[in-house]
Amino acid sequence: MKKILMIALLAGYAASAWAQYPDPFLTDEQRPDGTEWIVPPPEFTSGEFANDFYFYQWGKKERETEWSAEQAVWDEGVDIAKVYGTCLGFQLTKETTPEIIKLAEAACTDATQANKLVKNYYQRVRPFAVFKEQSLIPEADDEEANTFSYPSGHASRGWMYALVLATVAPECTEKLMSRARLYALYRVVCGHHWKSDIDASLMLIAGVFANVVVTEGYQEQLKKARAEYKQVTSGLQSIKEHKPEAATKSYDLQGRPLNNPSEYTGIYIENGTKKVSK
Repeated sequence: MKKILMIALLAGYAASAWAQYPDPFLTDEQRPDGTEWIVPPPEFTSGEFANDFYFYQWGKKERETEWSAEQAVWDEGVDIAKVYGTCLGFQLTKETTPEIIKLAEAACTDATQANKLVKNYYQRVRPFAVFKEQSLIPEADDEEANTFSYPSGHASRGWMYALVLATVAPECTEKLMSRARLYALYRVVCGHHWKSDIDASLMLIAGVFANVVVTEGYQEQLKKARAEYKQVTSGLQSIKEHKPEAATKSYDLQGRPLNNPSEYTGIYIENGTKKVSK
């Protein structure tokens, strides 16, 4: 556990990264009000809350698995672009893929603004605070306890990032959405969110993304992002196609290398296969 907590401290708390997002695609007037379709969180006495309680216990059990715990901490503290880069087959950075990053992060600004509106409306307390327990990352508990839980802000940005990248690289949709689901579930593992928090975040972003994707600004930036994606992937393919083939290695039976096997008479070994030259 000490190793896990050290990872969290070195990575830095994720909330600082969201402040770096650029201007959104939607104005406050254009952005849909999620309180109109996001229903209230489950009451403590409801059957729906029983599902939340089950997943809270499931998340605590997952913390006992070192890989799952470390991944949950890493996801919470790392730049979200690093989370999804593996789905595309290359790293996403502001230096190497600025157009893709700009597209995704501007959309995430919309996700954040939409999420704040619903969070402040329902003001749900986070699970670790309800049960007066430590989360997976105790160092963050004081800050987390002073913010609301429903819907999940991390999960909202995670879903949005995946949906945006799917418009850039449709062939990667399955990988992106699968990773977004795990990104959301790890918030439950951390103890910072109820299961219904991350479910609501998906419902919220479905509506917000539908408005973001049709804006002129998004479509203009999408063209730049797709061109950049094509350039990067073409470069990767070029490197793959021009990768030099392994040199043929031939040896006589004493293990001495043969520079010109065609001039050798007798049995020799070529790339692990026995051959005979007469």
